[in-house]
Amino acid sequence: MKKILLLALGVLFGTLAAANAQVVTKQPTFAATNSWVDLANGPTEILPFEGNGVVYTASGGAGVTGTSAGTTALTLSGTPGVAPCIGCLITCAPTNTAACSIPANTTVTAYNGTTGVTTSANTTVTAASLTWGAACPTSGAPLPPSSTNAIGAPIMVRTSATSPTTGIPMYTQARICVYGGQQAGLTLVNFPIGAH
Repeated sequence: MKKILLLALGVLFGTLAAANAQVVTKQPTFAATNSWVDLANGPTEILPFEGNGVVYTASGGAGVTGTSAGTTALTLSGTPGVAPCIGCLITCAPTNTAACSIPANTTVTAYNGTTGVTTSANTTVTAASLTWGAACPTSGAPLPPSSTNAIGAPIMVRTSATSPTTGIPMYTQARICVYGGQQAGLTLVNFPIGAH
């Protein structure tokens, strides 16, 4: 009788625990006041919860071409003004007219600081224009967009718990960088586009 009672209690508590279990799929990200947060490569959808801040894309490659012959070794035509970051996506520029074949979702696995880039997949490029993700800033205030830095045009975000905003889809494959505003920073969650 004692064994049956213990078994029944075990089944009851196990069932209650399973019924009350919740799965957390994403934790909020907090961009503190005057601080940067790297959300990794796009595309992504940003859902702000509270505070204010600015969302930027970070990319480079303007005016730089590359050459490769079906390998992961890619040679740039010169040292770029904006370095490709390790783990960032690299692709053919959309306005490219030269031969360029880089598989989707190819990333930079190594960069030697001058003209040598190693990619995660074999590429075939003949003096083609390239574009890549750039590292998010780690300090300092945001700079206005220019040809000498990696930061794109700003997306201003301001919301509160009483007046939330809707998701902001970012279809870019560039790096996504968030700068926390001067009044309490910005709390957000980012998801695959359309996943929430």
